[in-house]
Amino acid sequence: MCIRDRDQTVAVYRIQGIIDGTASETFAAFADEVVRDGDIKAVLLRVESPGGTVSDSDRIHAQVKRIRDAGKKVVVSMGGVAASGGYYVSAPADEIFAEPTTITGSIGVLMNWIVLEKALEHIGVEPVTIKSRRTADWKDEVSPFRGPTEPQREHLLSVLDEIQARFEQIVRDGRGDRLRTRVVSETDTEPFNGKVYLAEEAKRLGLIDSIGYQSEAVDRAARLAGLREPRVVRYKRRKSVFERLIGAESPPALGISAETLESLQTPRVLLMWKAQ
Repeated sequence: MCIRDRDQTVAVYRIQGIIDGTASETFAAFADEVVRDGDIKAVLLRVESPGGTVSDSDRIHAQVKRIRDAGKKVVVSMGGVAASGGYYVSAPADEIFAEPTTITGSIGVLMNWIVLEKALEHIGVEPVTIKSRRTADWKDEVSPFRGPTEPQREHLLSVLDEIQARFEQIVRDGRGDRLRTRVVSETDTEPFNGKVYLAEEAKRLGLIDSIGYQSEAVDRAARLAGLREPRVVRYKRRKSVFERLIGAESPPALGISAETLESLQTPRVLLMWKAQ
């Protein structure tokens, strides 16, 4: 490759699996490199994700906007699933491609946790929670030991509704006049109702621009950037020395790790499409 061709670079990056802290941190490092590198004129994001946490999806979204603000063209190529948080991170792109069988949409927010109250009663365990007096009504509104009271449920719903409003605005800002909303009922407006869509319907609603595969999306990114002889460079996260040394961890003998126990007690606010 001639030196003069280096400024024809299309950087390809895959956002795959659950969007979590690792995903947002590694993407931020990629965005830093893209913004600094004057040879990179376009970015192709291959998104294959059902979503993840609100904060990490929001961080990646901000970095995608930062790449665009730096004058780089951004095109998304959706894989089998690019829903909820997977769509959230895609929304700022210049153009979005989906494959014919891509599942996308799921513009919504959920919170879930496990309530162990009846199980603990069955085995004769009584949990004890002591709260400071000022926080008695709210400190444990999300508790694995009991369901929320009605005021607590209403408060949590108001939090989710605020995040939902942000999600909707991000989609409106990203898609602009390409977006086609459709009122189904007083409480149901597509595509802001949490539904998932295949590519044809997603295109009718303006959630995507084109139906095609990754190679077509790469070509489109190059054209948008005005590249005559595009040089495609694929980026991926490097494992740390520690990760390479220890390899995959063996599961605990009982199949219950410290992370699993912690997750049972930690509520999660998610932008994710999954079976409930």
